[in-house]
Amino acid sequence: MKEKFNQSDIAALESVSYAKNYNTYIFNLISSYISGNEVLDFGAGYGNYCLYLKKKGIEVVAIEINEKATNRLNKLEIKNFNNLNKLDKKFKNIVSLNVLEHIDNDQEILNELLEYLEPGGRIILYLPASMIVWTKLDELVNHKRRYSKKLIKELANSKTLNIDHIQWVDFVGWGTLLISKILGIKLEFNKKKIIFYDTYIFKPFKYLDILFKFIIGKNIIVVISKKII
Repeated sequence: MKEKFNQSDIAALESVSYAKNYNTYIFNLISSYISGNEVLDFGAGYGNYCLYLKKKGIEVVAIEINEKATNRLNKLEIKNFNNLNKLDKKFKNIVSLNVLEHIDNDQEILNELLEYLEPGGRIILYLPASMIVWTKLDELVNHKRRYSKKLIKELANSKTLNIDHIQWVDFVGWGTLLISKILGIKLEFNKKKIIFYDTYIFKPFKYLDILFKFIIGKNIIVVISKKII
């Protein structure tokens, strides 16, 4: 994991912590696919999900390369490394939230993650979805792509893997991005705007995901399991 962070990446890491309702919703969804009491969080950022897991009594190991982020992980007393090859064990659960879209060769990284996944274990990915809502904001945070079901199936095309579940998430966010794109509204990482969106748009309209979770959304959750051979 050798990708470099720019200031916009840092702004994105910092701003995500303001979206309390969004984070709780996403973290609960992801955690419903975790079994056991240990998780590897690849690209843990500022440790928001790690802290969520820790509070639930789940042991978490983080992989993170950003120095500012690792300093925060250390303050939170979350065990972390800056490289996968420093791990000395395999995990039953590996999660990665909003990471692969920043990496040129996402296939290579997924293959590396699989080396640290136990047979029968799961990799749970949370990724930006739908190129229809690609905006300048994606470029600002150095996204290489937004994912589709087709891309996911190509990524996990292996005889050793099963795609157990694919689900669209945050329909209202997708709609917000689409309207902003059509109207030419400039998007940015702004604390007040994020809190407003989280409180007055996302919170009341998140239940639209019940209707649209198999149709479209701003993000996608993918659950991939490693076959026991």
